[in-house]
Amino acid sequence: MSRIIMGVQPDAPVIENALGGKQSETPYGFHLLPLNAMFAAAEVAHTGAMKYNEDFYHRNYTKIPVEEHINHAVQHLYAFLAGDTSDDHLSHAIVRTMFAYEVAHCKERTDGCA
Repeated sequence: MSRIIMGVQPDAPVIENALGGKQSETPYGFHLLPLNAMFAAAEVAHTGAMKYNEDFYHRNYTKIPVEEHINHAVQHLYAFLAGDTSDDHLSHAIVRTMFAYEVAHCKERTDGCA
């Protein structure tokens, strides 16, 4: 499996900061993502991996259609809006939306999903 992640290849453009430091330019802003939401999503992903016997190479979510991920995400959003406190519904909605995105984009790639 071979693909290129833009912004991390050896020939990425070099930029210089105000202090004169040089590094590869990146199109990503990982440092801008909300930390608490990312930790909550990672916790949901970990719990799901334990529940469904997943690892890096065997990902259950890749075997679920986009529409089903979206349905579960919306279900969690409505449960949250209805005041249900039995689960952290927002973190589950985040993860299901991420899964839907990944599965939808895997169809477009020649290397498949991770």
